[in-house]
Amino acid sequence: MPKITARRANIILLALVLVMGTGNLWATHDEVTAQAAQQKREQAGQQAAQRRAGELVEKAICTDLGTMAKIPAPAGSPAANPSRAYEQAESRAWAGLYTGLGCRK
Repeated sequence: MPKITARRANIILLALVLVMGTGNLWATHDEVTAQAAQQKREQAGQQAAQRRAGELVEKAICTDLGTMAKIPAPAGSPAANPSRAYEQAESRAWAGLYTGLGCRK
């Protein structure tokens, strides 16, 4: 059986350290990559949920604005009844807001 010299033992230990270090780096890289992919999936899910919630709020706002915009302004001359001028302007404002927000699709 050949005798292991100090030089040969050092070379074997160095090779062992390099192999284990490389394995550790590889495992760490895989773990970091897996965690990054998981975070990306979670963020995508959260964004989709937020988008759906925003669409529900938008639908509710447009429904309410549509209701307000459908209320007809009183007919008649604003000069004869000054409150009509306010109500007619308010009616135009609701209709303009409804249309301006893109609720008509």
